[in-house]
Parts: sequence; C-alpha cells; structure tokens
Amino acid sequence: MNKKIIFSGGGTGGHIFPAINLMRHFLDKKCEVILVTDNRGNNFIKNYSEFKSYILRTDTPTNKNLFKKFFSYFLIFYSIVRSIIILRKEKPNLVFGFGGYVSFPVSFASRFFNLPLVIYENNMVLGRTNKYLSSFSRKIFLAKKIMKNFPEKYKSKTYEVGSILNKNIINSLPFSRENYSEGKFSILVLGGSQGAEIFGTVIPTVVKMIKEAGYEIKINQQCTIGQKNLLNNFYESNNIKKYVFDFDANILKLILSSNIAITRCGASTTAELVHTFTPFIAVPLPNSIDNHQYLNAKYYENKGCCWIIE
Repeated sequence: MNKKIIFSGGGTGGHIFPAINLMRHFLDKKCEVILVTDNRGNNFIKNYSEFKSYILRTDTPTNKNLFKKFFSYFLIFYSIVRSIIILRKEKPNLVFGFGGYVSFPVSFASRFFNLPLVIYENNMVLGRTNKYLSSFSRKIFLAKKIMKNFPEKYKSKTYEVGSILNKNIINSLPFSRENYSEGKFSILVLGGSQGAEIFGTVIPTVVKMIKEAGYEIKINQQCTIGQKNLLNNFYESNNIKKYVFDFDANILKLILSSNIAITRCGASTTAELVHTFTPFIAVPLPNSIDNHQYLNAKYYENKGCCWIIE
C-alpha cells in the first residue's frame, strides 16, 4: 500500500512553496499527498489538480486585544477538532508541518493518533508555531543552521537539510543567462507572495532616472493587483521595456533573464536567487515576525550574495 503524507502550512509563500515542492517530489515517488492549509495557501495550488487539500480557518492570538484573543483561541480549538476529523478519515502515515499558524492544528492533532510529526523551518529563526511543535516532533529539519535562540534540548533531532526548492530551479544548472551588452540591463523586482506595495511606489521613478541617464533598461516587476494598470501605464508612457505581473508560475525564466533583483527577503525567494547566482538588493519587510526577513538577508549578505537596504 502506498504511503500517505499530510502536509500542513499556508499563509505566505515561504511556508507553502516548500510544501508544494516536497509534495510534488513524494507524488513522483507514488505516495499519496494531502495539503491542509488556509484560503491563502489554497490559492497557490490551483494549478495542481493532483493535490487533494483541506482548508482550515484558524488564527494566532499574538498581539491581540482580549476579545480578539478569545476569538482566536476559539478558532484554534475548532480547527483542532476539524483536524482530528481529517486525520481519522485520511489515516496518514506521517504529518509534515511547514510552519505558520495554520500548520499548528493538524500537527498538534497528530498527537492523539500517535502519528509521527516532522517539522521544517525555512527561516533563520525558529517560528513560533514550530517552536511549540518542536517538543513532540520526531524530527526538526532546518533550511539553514539557526544560530540564535534555538533550544539546545532539541539539537539531537535537528538536521540541516537546505532549502526545499522547485526541481526546475534545482536542475537549472548549468544555465546561461540571456546575452546582454554594456548599456543593456534587466532588473527583476520581487515583492514576495503578498506583494510589496512600496516597490510599486518607489522603483518606477528610479527606473525612469536610469533610462534618462542613457541606459537601455528592462524592468520585470511584481506588484499588487491594484498597482498593475498604474505601473503598466507609467512604463509605457516613458517608453521603458517592462513586464508587470502579480504572479508568474515560470519565475525561473524571469530570474535567468535578469541581471539583478530587488526583493523582499522571504526564505524561498532569496534561496532561489542564490541558487541561480543572481545578485540582489535585499529590502527586508520591516514588521516581519521576529525580524526573520532581516536575518534571512543578513545570512546571504555575509556570504557576499546581496546588499541590504533596511
């Protein structure tokens, strides 16, 4: 009988993309894979009809007033009950948690069935959900060694396994970038899975200045849906070559056709840029939980892969 694995994660791309990449791997190995996620995470798997998924509505009590805390705890309790029902129905062999508060209910519920739980941390700081789940998980997989505030008592079951990337990106080496000559330059702007509204406000003016200085330039810019028409109109009116998008499934092609990237500092995005030897200007999200985006960027700056602008 084929093994069945339940993957749990959602919210941002940093949690969901590694889960999708690993689900595709185990699907190729003839395992049955199921994703437990939230509405945002479910949007990322619309192009993967082979994936069965369940949607949980849950929340975090962090930084909430008393009433909102109570409501958050109610949602968490409700989602744990739903997770117990899902596990009883599906009878998986393994539960694999990828962090984010949506991964907590089904990972926690695995205890009631004595199911092995494995968790994965993509960032340079152990997320709050994973920190709680570490006490009863069988294994803790890390993208990179966490140097700060990692509980010593869990190190015996901790393994540094690297970033879980899309196989197309892993297999992209050796690769060649599109030929470009002096004076022609392509910039890729990435705002992460949630977009970066500030990039759509600041970067177009800078690109225009570069164009007016006599350089032939092309801009590939990710933006929020609401900014798309505005950016297209701006670049067209200034005769700047552009491709403006809110999401593109073929991100590898965009990376390999660009000379440099300007990006938020999610763990998956930065790992993809480093793997393809793409230099980047890192602009960490200032209010990321536990300042994890800055820590992600600092790790790569210390290795000479990027420049940080706070």
